[in-house]
Amino acid sequence: MGSRMSLDVWTTGPKRMKFKSSLVLMLVGCSCVFSAGTANAEEQTGAALLRQYCMDCHDESIAEGEFVLELDHLDWSRSSIRHEMERVHQFVSKGIMPPSDADVPTRAEKRTILAWLDGQLRDSSPIGGMTLRRLSSREYANSVRSVFGLSSFELPVGFPPDNVLDGFDNQSNTLVMAASHLEAFAETAAGIADQMFPPPTKPIQPRSYQVPAKDLVVSYSSAMLVDGAMRLASSGANIRRHATWPSKFEAPASGVYEVSVVARSLVPDGLDVPVPILRMESSGTSAKATSSFAETPVPSGETTTATFVLGIDRGGTVQFRYPNGPFDYDDKEGFQETMRTMLAADPRLALAWKQVGDPPRGGSGWDRLKLAMAGFEDDFVPLPDSERDQIADQIAKDSVSSGETLVYKYFEQGPYVAIESVTIRGPVSTYADKSQLRSRSERERFVGRSADWTDADHVRSFLLGFMKKLYRRPVIDAEVDAYCQLVQREAKASGAVDRGLHLAVRTALISPSFLYREVGSGTLDEFELASRLSFFLTSGPPDAQLTRLAEARELSSEETLREQVQRLLQSEDVRFVKDFANAWLGLDTVDRLMPDTQLIKRFTADHRNGMKNEVYETLKFAIGANRPVKDLIAPDFVFTNGVVGREIYEIDFDAFENKKDRKPSNKDVRRYPVPADGWRGGLLTMPAVMMATANGVDTQPVLRGVWVLGNILGSPPPEPPKAVPALTPDTAGASTPRELLARHMAESSCAACHRDIDPIGFVLESFDAVGRWRDKYPKAAKAKKAIAVETNGQLPDGTPLSDVTDLKKHLASQPEPVARCLAEKLMTYATGRKPNYAERQMLAEEVGTLKDDGYPIRDLVEAIVLSELFQVK
Repeated sequence: MGSRMSLDVWTTGPKRMKFKSSLVLMLVGCSCVFSAGTANAEEQTGAALLRQYCMDCHDESIAEGEFVLELDHLDWSRSSIRHEMERVHQFVSKGIMPPSDADVPTRAEKRTILAWLDGQLRDSSPIGGMTLRRLSSREYANSVRSVFGLSSFELPVGFPPDNVLDGFDNQSNTLVMAASHLEAFAETAAGIADQMFPPPTKPIQPRSYQVPAKDLVVSYSSAMLVDGAMRLASSGANIRRHATWPSKFEAPASGVYEVSVVARSLVPDGLDVPVPILRMESSGTSAKATSSFAETPVPSGETTTATFVLGIDRGGTVQFRYPNGPFDYDDKEGFQETMRTMLAADPRLALAWKQVGDPPRGGSGWDRLKLAMAGFEDDFVPLPDSERDQIADQIAKDSVSSGETLVYKYFEQGPYVAIESVTIRGPVSTYADKSQLRSRSERERFVGRSADWTDADHVRSFLLGFMKKLYRRPVIDAEVDAYCQLVQREAKASGAVDRGLHLAVRTALISPSFLYREVGSGTLDEFELASRLSFFLTSGPPDAQLTRLAEARELSSEETLREQVQRLLQSEDVRFVKDFANAWLGLDTVDRLMPDTQLIKRFTADHRNGMKNEVYETLKFAIGANRPVKDLIAPDFVFTNGVVGREIYEIDFDAFENKKDRKPSNKDVRRYPVPADGWRGGLLTMPAVMMATANGVDTQPVLRGVWVLGNILGSPPPEPPKAVPALTPDTAGASTPRELLARHMAESSCAACHRDIDPIGFVLESFDAVGRWRDKYPKAAKAKKAIAVETNGQLPDGTPLSDVTDLKKHLASQPEPVARCLAEKLMTYATGRKPNYAERQMLAEEVGTLKDDGYPIRDLVEAIVLSELFQVK
């Protein structure tokens, strides 16, 4: 009897076919599909050839790589056996095993082996067979938003993340239900029930909060604590740069508060500055002002106590600003004039700025300027007016940096306002804030404006409609009766029907009927089909139209399904595009990476969003226009924004005739034409993909090659053996990636996989870790010169590659592997499980029917939905 082994598909020595099997391939006393006595000639020949070329290393006595290949006793009904034999098919078809330095089958023998394995796998692999499937966290959140009308609902912080398989978070065999999930679902359900049926609120007693100056916030150079008081000097609208607020006070409830401020000011003689005014604003904890409430003059040199009464929303605070301060460095034009006036009045400062050059930001910069001015003699020669104005204009160009330096001049010399202390008392009365009003509106939409909970029929009607929508199917009388009884018991115990409805809602939210979908086996019924289609194309539960079609038993017709696919894909915000693209292409990685500043000095949210939105808009456009799949590889367009287009794609926007094209937004992406045979455009070269397949610092051709094989061509190589170290870049710059790989490929088993990986990986080396084109690698610290990027290679079929344009041209001319891969990824995402061998062959046949039209992408999505694979559990 063979023993339980682990699986690995590699070898570290010649003439060995090494496997490690996590499953027993030798079974005694089972009913076998194949045996010497029942097999036909083809089966005998296929098995005999495997025995001839494999058994020297993989019989029970040797078990090379801890893999026992027992061909006389194969139970093809077991999924584990099918999986193992599918791996054997993969290794033989790719020429990975037997290794090239061992006895290998001829081409004819190889075809015979593969034909036998293909027949056995097709005949024995079932269609369907999903394990119990839980809603993913993403699907759960979308369902709550839909059922309860809570458009702003988000999962609580700390909600346990879902396991991810091949990038997908919705795979049935990874969506476990651990104790942490049960607890999180129960707590979240209680929070949702609180929003719909809020418990009675307890009155909050007013109290006083003392805020000394040291407990006021200093954000950037917004304020400065001097002599026990917080000084304000600049007057811009950017709260984080020109205001202060209590660091330890948040309103415990939305209501009216009394705020007393002890403050003074300094306005030096001779400066034409208005009397400083203290303004207070209500804000959230994000320090974003919402509105102004009060203002009062603070006489120069005097301490003033001002008391205001204002409303503050729960969780908010108060902010203090100096709205008519001496300067506003957010206003570039005004700041330029301020600088000219300032330097004309203080020629020493102009000369000091010239000597210092570019002073450091903030207080240290002002200290350096003061030191320079202190060194001037009384008879120093002022700069000419023209040169002084040039310095003022130069200062104004980087207004934020220079403004945060010069504000310290005002902190010391004035004008400034100094806050000594703040007292906050309240709430003296409460009110419903915007959040509470929104919750009230959401509750009314959910339960009705004038719900009569004393009427048992009304309660039953409400529960019936709620449960049908939540469970995504009709409910039987017994289910509704049970919930009605639950409401009655709790209402009697608590004295409030709301408490009973609260219990019913949170109980339904942890019911398996809500948390699980597509239970059992066989063909999907109409309601399950509606759910699968909706979660596939909207990431949420069925809408009213899908539900009506399911109730009428009309959804499963081919014509209706086509119409619904078209309808759901025509949505302005196709959530499917984002969710599927993130999973398929691994775009979530882009959010987790911050590129090396040596690659790109200032990587902003506009860069990150522009990269990701290019992918989304490309897919959305390709689906909406039903473009052929080659347009995902070699299109004549890119979607980009201004900052990515200029800094990554190096597009000359000024060359466009259209005025809008010449002034691209940094926020929104637009479609721009590019040569279809150039390096720009297509999934292979999109900055988001190049960034997701790097680490923010450097690139590795093997990783990118493996990614393309698995995610674009649907032919992932086996996992590398644990004994083989990862190929790490040579930071000293002594060896090229090709030289590093040459040593790695000395083993014949390594070379077999790298024949597929390396040509693709090397042509993508033209792109750095943020997707910018390069001809040379960054120069290493100890290297004499930068190493040139070598991109030439040859695909296994003999196609020569000089750079990425050759690869794009090759794939665009032979798009079937790309179409098949996309179809498999779509099916995996749609059904929550990876298709098995036989299902992939069926899917390939479906894809093949679209060949003459170039595999149009919307037609491909339709073909997925209409297929048998989509409509079985």
